[in-house]
Amino acid sequence: MNFEEQLLNKRILIVDDDIALNDSIKEVLVNRGFKKISCAYSISEGIDIFSVSHIDLIILDVMLPDGEGYLLSKYVRKSSDVPIIFLTAKNNPDDEIKGLDSGGDDYVTKPFLPKTLTYRIIALLRRSYKDESELIELTNCTIDLNNASVKKNGKNLSLTPTEIQILRKLYANKNYIVSTETICDTVWGIESFGYEKSLMVHIRNIREKIEITPSKPNHLITVKGLGYKLII
Repeated sequence: MNFEEQLLNKRILIVDDDIALNDSIKEVLVNRGFKKISCAYSISEGIDIFSVSHIDLIILDVMLPDGEGYLLSKYVRKSSDVPIIFLTAKNNPDDEIKGLDSGGDDYVTKPFLPKTLTYRIIALLRRSYKDESELIELTNCTIDLNNASVKKNGKNLSLTPTEIQILRKLYANKNYIVSTETICDTVWGIESFGYEKSLMVHIRNIREKIEITPSKPNHLITVKGLGYKLII
């Protein structure tokens, strides 16, 4: 997969309560070649989708039915550095500063040309993921997500599909805590209640493959009562 295909394969979340505009943005992105687009119409819906999906970029309206989009941006920034583009009818410089201060990466004022928004999205994705690789380099091993393998001590160890999903979620939020619930939802879907013990088994198996001393991990850390963290 070349770099352009990687960008078009990114999952984009549109959060805007204007249904017509939301649909219009989605249509423009689909026509451009983007394949994975999710839509939300409120902060709460945005949080629900973000919590269970791997999102690579968020297009976020400022004025939403249940509050200002800045609240969602701050929520996202607690666990992720995913790029965020604010959309707003306000053109006050103070509002732009507020958006950027809450964690936004770009700020587009309505009305806007769909083509302009598309170019901004692609430019932000290129900047955000220019060093992206399917390879995760750790102290004592290399994880190849694309080939589902770990190279450690000169040996190649296979990763299962479930282990890949877990690692992708942790890597997307590297150096941040990812809750047990979020990982379970990502791997097993919204009906994931009761999978915590299964997750523990998979985490243990992953540690056997990537850690020098699995019982004393340096990279895949348990944060008691909260979840897990992949330290890069």
